[in-house]
Amino acid sequence: MDPRTFLVGKRRLVICAMVVSLGLFLFSAIWVLRDIAENKRIDAEAVTYKNDLTVPFGTTAKASDFVENLNGTLSDDFEIKTDELGETEASFEYINVKNRHRKAHFKVEVVDVTAPQIHGRSAYTVYENYDGDLGSLMLSGDDIDDHPKRSVEGDYDLSKTGSYDVEYVAVDESGNESRKPFTLNVVTPAQNSNTATAPADGAEVERTEFAEIVKQHKTDATKIGIDVSAWQGGVDWTKVKQAGAEFAIIRLGYQDGYDGAYELDRYFERNVEEANVVGLPVGVYFYSYANSADEAKKQAKWVLEKIRGYRVELGVTFDWENWTNFNEAGMSFWTLNKSAKTFLDTVQKAGYRSLLYGSTNYLKLFWDVPEHETWVAQYYDRVTYEGDYTLWQICDTGRIDGINGAVDIDIMYDRGE
Repeated sequence: MDPRTFLVGKRRLVICAMVVSLGLFLFSAIWVLRDIAENKRIDAEAVTYKNDLTVPFGTTAKASDFVENLNGTLSDDFEIKTDELGETEASFEYINVKNRHRKAHFKVEVVDVTAPQIHGRSAYTVYENYDGDLGSLMLSGDDIDDHPKRSVEGDYDLSKTGSYDVEYVAVDESGNESRKPFTLNVVTPAQNSNTATAPADGAEVERTEFAEIVKQHKTDATKIGIDVSAWQGGVDWTKVKQAGAEFAIIRLGYQDGYDGAYELDRYFERNVEEANVVGLPVGVYFYSYANSADEAKKQAKWVLEKIRGYRVELGVTFDWENWTNFNEAGMSFWTLNKSAKTFLDTVQKAGYRSLLYGSTNYLKLFWDVPEHETWVAQYYDRVTYEGDYTLWQICDTGRIDGINGAVDIDIMYDRGE
């Protein structure tokens, strides 16, 4: 064969191969591009969202809650973060009609839809020329806003005696508003009086015998004990145990008002040491004025330092009771619960039981720390609080051998856990 003919033939084969390769490449590219375009079309049509893409602050919501229609199968849903106001991302994963995994992203708006709470009486009395803050007459607060605006609206004259029909008004940063009508009585002050209202008369309180509580409430599933602080003075723990007490909750300390110092109960060390010696199971509590999570964490670490070396089988209780001056705290109910959770999480991580103390009324209205145990205070013949609780403070008028004066009596329940 002529070499030139061979070379021409070879060149033609190479060209043909290149043409075929280019054709295949173009076909593949077109197919890929068409597939991409088709998938984009399918994905664009796969998800239809609801018109309302807002979610209330603090609620539990998932991305799928905002999907109107899904042309495919949901494979993985994700919870939406709702603890900050404003725009936040939501996402979920699904398998489309071509059996391909996809992830969808969209934005939702976390909004405040809850008006502040107002708790108070139908009438209040102040003296003429009262110069206090009328906004502090009632307990009020918001679920999110640490500083809602509080005011009293209506026609009234603090320089003139009389009864005025007015409204207590609380407005949060998002514009949610609550109103509570009440009567404002302005009266002439008693001679030499420098208080806003006259003091209430005291009354002799009948004591509750510890033995009687034992008789009424002791079962195989309960233990009866006491809680004490410096108010009980020097306790004879041997006599207390001999009288039938099965445990003791001891105040470790307290905070000296908002932003105040932490003070050790002056009888704490004596109480915990002697209760340990006689073999009584012990728990401790800290009376807090925490108005932030950071403050609460500092308090928890301080408490943990103070109980080092002692047997504290019944854990640590967070005791926050400053409802009469809650308005001064400068915090929302969200911040309050976050503070309690931070304190209790800290002691729990350190290996101790963690409890929240509260009366039935405030547990129902404000507290929300279900992941921790509850110590409920209700001075009644039964507990009406419907949540779970480990301890019941049944009275503050108890009498037991070994303590001079009144003492709180408590019932601890074995929940079979």
